[in-house]
Amino acid sequence: DSGDAQGIDSGDAQGIDSGDAQGIDSGDVLAGPVSAIDRANRVFHSLGQVVMASDEMLNNLRVGDFVTVAGSIVSEGWLYADALAVTGIDYVAGATEVFVAGMLTEVNEASGQAQLGELTIDYTPSLAVGSAPSNATWSFRGTLPAMDGPMVSGVTSDFADH
Repeated sequence: DSGDAQGIDSGDAQGIDSGDAQGIDSGDVLAGPVSAIDRANRVFHSLGQVVMASDEMLNNLRVGDFVTVAGSIVSEGWLYADALAVTGIDYVAGATEVFVAGMLTEVNEASGQAQLGELTIDYTPSLAVGSAPSNATWSFRGTLPAMDGPMVSGVTSDFADH
């Protein structure tokens, strides 16, 4: 707040602050395999997203673990973990269902692909039921045939409806 110019302040406006990292509070924001851990920066990577997590959460995490994350969407490609669970699910590429929510970076209607952080999502299977991403924040369920390839999503939903 700077005088009469109104912006985001620490009052009732929910945005990103340095305390609880408030963003779009959602509950479940990710279920997928951990592809990298950066303990120095207190983040891990999964499904093309960077997930901010506590030291305690990261200490119990290993690359390859299948995790579920409850938390907030912070920005394009960034999530904040309020809670993290290592599920014990044996992840099988192309067979195990994954889930991710976030802010869309890009939508290419011609190719039927959306970009969510570093993850490309092929949403063409969803077109049969008339569901295609159009707003900024969406969630996707599907499979990831290869760790560095696109996700194939059979279900998309506006995250406000999640």
